[in-house]
Amino acid sequence: MNVMLLLFSVGEDRYGLDVAHVVEVIPYIPLKRLPRAPDYVAGMFNYRNVAVPVIDVSALISGTPARRFLSTRIILVNYPAANGGRHVLGLIAEHVTETVKFDRSAFIASRVGVQNGEFLGALAMDDKGMVQCLEVEKLLPSEMREVLFRAEMPSPPVSGASA
Repeated sequence: MNVMLLLFSVGEDRYGLDVAHVVEVIPYIPLKRLPRAPDYVAGMFNYRNVAVPVIDVSALISGTPARRFLSTRIILVNYPAANGGRHVLGLIAEHVTETVKFDRSAFIASRVGVQNGEFLGALAMDDKGMVQCLEVEKLLPSEMREVLFRAEMPSPPVSGASA
């Protein structure tokens, strides 16, 4: 069985997200900053009348914000809600340019313990090197999940304007 990964970079390292979690990939856009949020919380934006929180994956993993390349994108993913539903979460990532198929047997468990890196999943190898998978459901600590999605409320419709 194959797994399709959307690839991106953090520094020189390659990471991947299972495309089954991906809703849409959009260009980088300006975000509404959230005062006093951790550095990896880049802000929020209006996506189809829903305030969507956005995480900077580079800041989360390396402590350095994502650089603004033409290939820097916001990856919208389905993030599991406590009630069994789904939220949309944005992920800023660099070099979002390709997808790659891996056979499930190509994945190996990451044996390296990374403090606060529970979201780092299995590793796969291809001719370009290693790809580390992110586990979407583990990206946010529970207290941050509650803060970001408690604030998720539909934006009021704008009269006389169309999207």
